[in-house]
Parts: sequence; C-alpha cells; structure tokens
Amino acid sequence: MKLRSILKMVGIAAAASLMLGAAAQAPATAATKNVYKLLWNQEFNGKKGSAPNPKWWEYDMGLGPNGEKQYYTQLRKNSATDGKGNMVLTARLITDTDPLYSYCMPDIVDNCWYSSARLKSSGKVGFKYGMMVARIKMPKGKGAWPAFWMLGQSINDGVSWPHCGEIDIVEAKGEPNNQVFGTAHGPGYSGGQGIGDMFINDGQLGDGYHTYSIKWKPNEVQWFFDGKLYHTLNPTSVWGNDYVFNDEFFLIMNLAMGGLFVGDIDPENVKKSEMAIDYVRYYSVNGVGKVIKH
Repeated sequence: MKLRSILKMVGIAAAASLMLGAAAQAPATAATKNVYKLLWNQEFNGKKGSAPNPKWWEYDMGLGPNGEKQYYTQLRKNSATDGKGNMVLTARLITDTDPLYSYCMPDIVDNCWYSSARLKSSGKVGFKYGMMVARIKMPKGKGAWPAFWMLGQSINDGVSWPHCGEIDIVEAKGEPNNQVFGTAHGPGYSGGQGIGDMFINDGQLGDGYHTYSIKWKPNEVQWFFDGKLYHTLNPTSVWGNDYVFNDEFFLIMNLAMGGLFVGDIDPENVKKSEMAIDYVRYYSVNGVGKVIKH
C-alpha cells in the first residue's frame, strides 16, 4: 500500500450489467454474452482458528508505511478463519499485557499502536487478466484502512515501485464508512497522483458483505462495486506515461490502522477492528486470464 492516497476523482460511471453471485458459480452477463470460467478461488471454509493456506499466502510482517500505526504479524489473533466461511483480519490495540508491548512501546513510539495482518500471494501464485473478485465485510471505526489490492510481479525481480504497477481493487475507511475507492498507481501517477475514482454507497460498508472486483484485459482495467462499474483505466488515462498493467500481478489483502489516507485513530473507542473476507475468486473472461503458479 505504498504511498497510497486517493486523488483525481473523475465521477461515478453508469451501472454495468454484471452481477456477482454468492455461490461458487461463474457470473453470467447475458447482454454481452461473456463467458466466465472459475480458475482459482479461496473460500475460507476451514474450522475456526485456521491459518491462511500456506500454499497460496504468505505474510508481510513489521511496521506499515504511510504513517500507519500497526505492526503486521503472523499470529492467529490477527488472521484466522472464523468457522463461518470467512478469513478475518483483525487489528488489535496493543495493551501492556500484549507480548508486542515491550517491542512496540506504543506509549513512546508513535507508529506501533495495533497488531494486524497483511497477506500476499507473492511467490505463491500470480494472475494476468481476467476477473478478480472478493466478497468482504469492511470494518467500521475511525482510523481503520482495509484494502484488497495487487502489485506487479516485477517488483520481485528488482523493478521498483511504482514502475511495477499497483492496482487497488478496493480501499475503504472505517469512517466515513460508505466510500469505495479504486485506484491505479504507476510511473508518473502514484501516491497523491494515482488515477482512481470513488463510489458512494447508500449504506455503511460495515453493515454487510459487498463484492469488490476488477475486470482486466489487455490495455484496460475496470472497477466494480456490487457489480456496478464505476471506473475504467486504459493507456489514454495515464497522461502519456507508461501503462504498466499488462503483466503478471499478485494479490494482497490487509488491514492497516491510521496513516495518510484515513487520518487519526481514536484508540479509546477503536480497540479492535475486523475485515472479514468471505471469498476470493478469479475467473477467465472469454478465455482471457491465467493463473501463474510459482
């Protein structure tokens, strides 16, 4: 989530016909006659307290960037299935009884107030084109910063950010809790100049589950909220800079606390924050899209 802040609000696009079902069926769009094939999915149906599947996920650990206030761990208290079909990322206020307290010194160090989790598929599995969708219940509470996003695989080969490319499928805020942000970052359009848009939902994102997705093909990325198209990116969108979204990307999902995007936290009232992921599903669209296993 390097240097991410949202800018350049272009307006809300018209609703698309695509609707995503909750069952493990490929979505149907009769009007466009697109053909979807499920290529990879995570349903998180393990027993309560199960860890993320190490075949597909690894942990980023340590302090977060962007002025955030959390320390990422691989502990089950920060990432585990709930026994109800969800992977739950939990940010917890570090108290004086927490083993991290002596390490983080939250009373002294200003960037280590919470423990949390950041999972990524880097080095496990990557994706190129197709449709990526997750069904998520977002956290509420001032200072929560949940995200479901992708980084270019080339960052693992020495290509620096933002030249590797970043696709933020969704970022949200604990407060206000009705804003859906989708953004692309690349060379010449990163951080405060990322290219994105915002969808305003009628209700609170934390009141229930919603689907967040991209449909991705050569020279185009489209962002959807609950099947409604609200942003499109193509080479003409990047102001003459390099378009870096035609290569392999890997997945990241994390729950940050505080930072440049969401502002201050209220630790007196926000002692715990939860991001519940019901599923992650990846489809080819009309035969376009592939899973790259490492």
